[in-house]
Amino acid sequence: MIPLMAVLRVERPERRRVRLWLPLFLLWLLALPVLVVALPVVAVILIAYRRNPLRIFGAYWQVLGAIPGSHIEMNRRGRHVYLHVY
Repeated sequence: MIPLMAVLRVERPERRRVRLWLPLFLLWLLALPVLVVALPVVAVILIAYRRNPLRIFGAYWQVLGAIPGSHIEMNRRGRHVYLHVY
């Protein structure tokens, strides 16, 4: 399943916490027409370089499907940034 939502939380000392809900499904809706046009072009280029496009597209789909459930935490000088992808 592709990532549909991300939550970004930023904590800074002596300041308000910031929490953003990022709807990734809107990004997918905007990117879909570009991807539909680019997919055959990329497939032809891969065939020209003697690569199997189905295998490569399958690998990208597996990476994309592994993103939901990811937690990323970054800390630096008292600032904390958390990203959770659903």
